[in-house]
Amino acid sequence: MSRVHAALLLLSFSAGAADAFAFLALGGIFTANMTGNLILTGMFTRPEFALTLLAALIAVVFFVGVLYAAFRLTAAPTSEFATRRRAVRRLVLPSIVLQTVVVVIWMLRPDTTALLERCVVIALSASALALQTVGAKKLTDIDGVTTTYVTGTLTTTMQAVAERRHSGQWIRVLSVIALPVGAVAGTAALALAAPLGPVVAWVAAGVATALLWVPRAEGAGSPDGPVGSGPS
Repeated sequence: MSRVHAALLLLSFSAGAADAFAFLALGGIFTANMTGNLILTGMFTRPEFALTLLAALIAVVFFVGVLYAAFRLTAAPTSEFATRRRAVRRLVLPSIVLQTVVVVIWMLRPDTTALLERCVVIALSASALALQTVGAKKLTDIDGVTTTYVTGTLTTTMQAVAERRHSGQWIRVLSVIALPVGAVAGTAALALAAPLGPVVAWVAAGVATALLWVPRAEGAGSPDGPVGSGPS
């Protein structure tokens, strides 16, 4: 497994943990799965729907806004190595910084019921996951693999099975598996101690960032081989 493959699987794991934390501790919404949030905005018979609607809209607005800004920031075409370096520097690193702020806030005020603090954590986490999404997409060019949602990945996987195509299949399958495994880990951490809620996602994203940032010792011209070697 290449370094990029390992990093992106860690990011999928991190996204699953982040969504589990958000759903269980931030009012039953998601900070990576925007499809789920859009569905939640229409479930008007749900208890405390007004709060769910507010939280879901904050997540969607910040996720979409940061997606746009991140794509604009990295739009200029460059060499493969420069594209990867810029993706890490401008997207993945800021994402881990935002997740660090989430961890600090939650450590200071675990399981908070204060609406303002909860909204701030949702906005920061959604922004971090949006940066991660764009960063992962910029790192490689295998279609149908994401690190923050799996519906498209599942669709591409089954299409490849039906059409008997094998390129990139194993990494797509592992990416799908990593998301719920991360959710299990995030749920376990939150059950163990409330302050640990966002820590699992933060640690996994931090390790992924380190894998992507440190260049290969042999100086092969990119951190880990050609851009097409991993999921996007």
